[in-house]
Amino acid sequence: MSKTQGIITSSVGGLYGVKTDDGVISCRARGLFRLKNVSPYVGDYVTVEYENDEPFIAEINQRKNELVRPPLANLDCVVITVSSCEPNPCALIIDKLTVILESKGIEPVLCFTKIDKKEALLLDVYREAGFTCFLNDNIEKINEYIKNKTSALIGNTGVGKTSLLNRMIPGLDLPTAEISKKLGRGKHTTRTVQLHELPGGGYIADTPGFSTVEGKFYGEIPSREIALYFREIAPLIGKCKFNGCTHTGEEGCEVAQNIHKSRYDSYVTIYKQTKKAENIY
Repeated sequence: MSKTQGIITSSVGGLYGVKTDDGVISCRARGLFRLKNVSPYVGDYVTVEYENDEPFIAEINQRKNELVRPPLANLDCVVITVSSCEPNPCALIIDKLTVILESKGIEPVLCFTKIDKKEALLLDVYREAGFTCFLNDNIEKINEYIKNKTSALIGNTGVGKTSLLNRMIPGLDLPTAEISKKLGRGKHTTRTVQLHELPGGGYIADTPGFSTVEGKFYGEIPSREIALYFREIAPLIGKCKFNGCTHTGEEGCEVAQNIHKSRYDSYVTIYKQTKKAENIY
């Protein structure tokens, strides 16, 4: 039985595109994965076996990380695309994403579609927190940063992820849609996850947009660990006046006094939402 190795670059209706040294193979996964409650993800490195000349995904290599929604594996970084106007940028959504990504060892990078006064302030918040930030007209810098990495574009519906990707990969020409003037949000032009090869090497995925972020879709993070994934909070842990400080309003809290209010407000909200979910379940 012949075998070959490759990376899953697309997944549509149970049919997977696996890029190998000999080209892209279209195949299904063996039924044993369903029995084990395992699904192949785009980004998985897999072994393809041939049976009666029909290819099947037979093995999935161990993942270094994964996202359940969108279903992606083995990411080096994620470019969080931030709209300048419609839909309005939401710091809480950005911060939920950075926490989820940090917890999985995936580097969060921010790309702003345009900078006016409001977005310039937001850009400064994330740069001061230690995040790499780009403007979407710096295509060469973005491509250089993600070269030879496996990455993804993630963001709200309508922020312009697909338009950005089309500029990053000349000739790609994926369909885009205008923002709805009535609803103030975009249409879901991207409905599947697919890896595209970058001109300088590596892969990047366009992903379906969203309007909110729920941690349960990405893997639960205990409330006691939330602070560890705010990179400007982590160095302050243990320096508060009282042991066991949750950094949610206690007297003598170093965190509340030393990080930007926007990020602190997000931390408190995420902590309380996580704590509430833990008490329910």
